[in-house]
Amino acid sequence: MRASYTGEPRAAALHFYRRAGLRFGLVPDTSDAGQQRLEALLLQTLAHPHPYFPQLVVPGSVWGLFGASPYPDRITLWPAPGQAAGLLARWLPIRTPEGELGGVPGLRAATLPARRDTLTLALAGRRAHVEVRTEPRILEEAAELARGAGLEVLWEADAASRAESEALGALVSELSLGRSALWSRALRRLGVARDVFEAWRGREPLESELEGPAPARIAPRPAGQGVALRGVVAVLSGDGRGGRGCTTAAYMLAAGAAVGGARVGFLTGDDPSNLPALLGMDRAPAGAWRDAGGQLGAGCRLEAAVLPTDAAGAENLLAAARKEFDAVVVDAGTPFQPPLLADQADATLVLVPDQVAWYDDEVIDERSARAQIWSHLQDLNRQGWPSRAPGPELFVFLDEVFVRYVEWRAAQEGMNLPQEETGRDYYADLDSCGIVSFLAKYTAGPGSVVGAQDCDDGRGLGTDGEADVDEGGGRVEPYDPGAVDDVEMFWSQSVGGSAWAMLPPEESVPCLDTWRSQFVEALTPEGRRRHPDTWPDVLANWAGRNRERNLQRVAPGDLTAAQETAAEQHIVTAHTEEARGRWGEDLWRHESAAWLAAGGGQRNETSNAENDQLFTLHHPRPPQKVAAELRLLARHAPLGRPTVLVVSQPRQDLDRHLLEKVELSLQQEPGTGALTVIPRREALTTWVHGDRIDAPALMIGLMLTAAVRRTLERRL
Repeated sequence: MRASYTGEPRAAALHFYRRAGLRFGLVPDTSDAGQQRLEALLLQTLAHPHPYFPQLVVPGSVWGLFGASPYPDRITLWPAPGQAAGLLARWLPIRTPEGELGGVPGLRAATLPARRDTLTLALAGRRAHVEVRTEPRILEEAAELARGAGLEVLWEADAASRAESEALGALVSELSLGRSALWSRALRRLGVARDVFEAWRGREPLESELEGPAPARIAPRPAGQGVALRGVVAVLSGDGRGGRGCTTAAYMLAAGAAVGGARVGFLTGDDPSNLPALLGMDRAPAGAWRDAGGQLGAGCRLEAAVLPTDAAGAENLLAAARKEFDAVVVDAGTPFQPPLLADQADATLVLVPDQVAWYDDEVIDERSARAQIWSHLQDLNRQGWPSRAPGPELFVFLDEVFVRYVEWRAAQEGMNLPQEETGRDYYADLDSCGIVSFLAKYTAGPGSVVGAQDCDDGRGLGTDGEADVDEGGGRVEPYDPGAVDDVEMFWSQSVGGSAWAMLPPEESVPCLDTWRSQFVEALTPEGRRRHPDTWPDVLANWAGRNRERNLQRVAPGDLTAAQETAAEQHIVTAHTEEARGRWGEDLWRHESAAWLAAGGGQRNETSNAENDQLFTLHHPRPPQKVAAELRLLARHAPLGRPTVLVVSQPRQDLDRHLLEKVELSLQQEPGTGALTVIPRREALTTWVHGDRIDAPALMIGLMLTAAVRRTLERRL
């Protein structure tokens, strides 16, 4: 029945049934959007080939394809005899003498030494892939066909060009999810397509055309052997810490194995966020097995139990689980279980974060020289910001603390400080950063240290609600000199906590100069002791400098206009020699002068105006280097166990060809048997709230199950 739908060889159909039974349907679709798009593009390209390559007309085939072997997460295509080179020449990207692109832009083909009868097709930088059952040498024949037709072969480059990426984006934008799913199903059901596929040159496939003779018989149901996962698998993080997504990964693995037909036990520690808790199950005694397969449907057996806290009890429960279940998944990514339990597993699944560089990026810059220079100067200017100090560190520290002192002092004397014209309080940032609490504790007068609990209104008031004033003449000190902890806390504050808070304008608070004098006078005994070499400079210059900066309305952490100009001029001078070699002396001198004279708005507009002329080529890094860095991320995993290395939710889709090569490099050393990826999917965060596990989440579980199985098979 399956072969009548797919057109594949009978042996391939039997292989699927023995592996998966009917649990995913006899002719499963894929739920992965990226996989659907790739499969759709391949079939559409055959339906609408480039004029340089006419459609393949081979009796008994669909445009040269004899059949397909679909699985939930992948597909293998079977070319008609003698048609593999022609298919590849039509699929893989080419460029005509007129500059037009043909084939699937960005598509690449590769083979591994261990798979000499199969080519893997994947879009550059994408994980979705299609296998083509043919010999690697056929790829050379396809190249000869293309070159013989006067076409430029693009698929030999390791990275997709800008033209390819833009063309692929245009193709994908025309493919809705519904259209992708329909063309993908058509590719997976080539057997039923043979009588109707010619009509697809002018229209989309119809769902009714793909139903086949017995749609009810190919529907999913719990029949057949299914996925034969056996043994104990421990799921843990590469750095040995919790909170890395191990529980989610362990559940996905267990769900994939259970849906595949295995009887699965799930062991977890007595963790407040363990699997039973996430599934909304009540607490139960340690060692009590309970049904945890409510999201998986009928015919699936998944039970969970909490491990005893003692090592002996945990080991006994694990030993009993080995006898009771086909597969046992141990959530070992939590500290709430006996240590070293993972050492008793048959295999480990180790999660590592995406902290390795998979690609060497090459930036193609086709902007005008003006945009390049201005963007270059903007980048240099931003890079220099963290290292630019508005003055000596001690002066900046005093500027910041004085802002807080002024607010507190004004409150003591019943003054209302002015607000900005925008209505924003000068000190709103201080309140939002919790600085008011600091003021209340560390800026009260001597003998009356105010705690944070006593200053709900944000003012420096004592426990009686009155302002703290020094009995010796009304002078208010920034801290209690007699309290050692208060003094140490004050002087240990780091620069930057109030870098952007502003003093009120000088004319609005005439007593600012008096407060500066009192502020410095109060700090001088301790300041001289801590900074004997620089405190004389403080006494001589700080107050005047602070006043001058406030007249210019400059925050403590900001530069004055003169300082900014000097810093920017220094950037231009320091990089002139390098820039001359890149753009020429006259152009650099003219554009750098224009940049110096421009305001911030014009600088941003000019430097960003041509960003659409920037393009990055992602060249895959040598797989040996990537593998070595991944091993470092997994260095805390138990040794001596067959290991599946899992890159958890990478920042970008990862190239299938690169993943295969890195996996091969990892396998050169004992231990690691497989490399796979848990992609970013919303289902990974929403599965705990649903009644049924979503297809994308289950797909991840099937992928993890397959990786564990491959690893265990390598050991045998």
